[in-house]
Amino acid sequence: MLNLGLMAWFTVNFLKSQYFDGLMGKVLIAGCVILKDNKILLIRKKDRNIWELPGGRSKEGAEEQTALEKTADQIGVAPQLVQQFTILEFQKDGLNIEAPIFECTVEPDAVFLPGETVEEVKWFDKDSLKKEDIGNDVAAILEEL
Repeated sequence: MLNLGLMAWFTVNFLKSQYFDGLMGKVLIAGCVILKDNKILLIRKKDRNIWELPGGRSKEGAEEQTALEKTADQIGVAPQLVQQFTILEFQKDGLNIEAPIFECTVEPDAVFLPGETVEEVKWFDKDSLKKEDIGNDVAAILEEL
């Protein structure tokens, strides 16, 4: 029979090692900002009505790899890393979000194929985004551009 204390310790430490930093609920999300000719590439997931950067949840120390892999899965094209762009920090649903964002490029004539969880992949002129529903990540990035 499993010791409940050991089981609780394992669960907490597993979650911590996977996505969270301590009991304060810090979530690590890594993403890519892809810019071209004053435009930014964004995705709209099937379960959301907002435009956001491609990327997803990451483990500590795997942020760059996660950003590149999740972006490739979501847009159907492998991005090329340029540099780390910024680290966003914000709160959502009572959790502290830390989001390393990497500047990436794609081939100029790339044809995007939305991944399984993505409804649409689209280039936006930075000025036209004021009329769109955008995620916290995109709003923060626009302030830095």
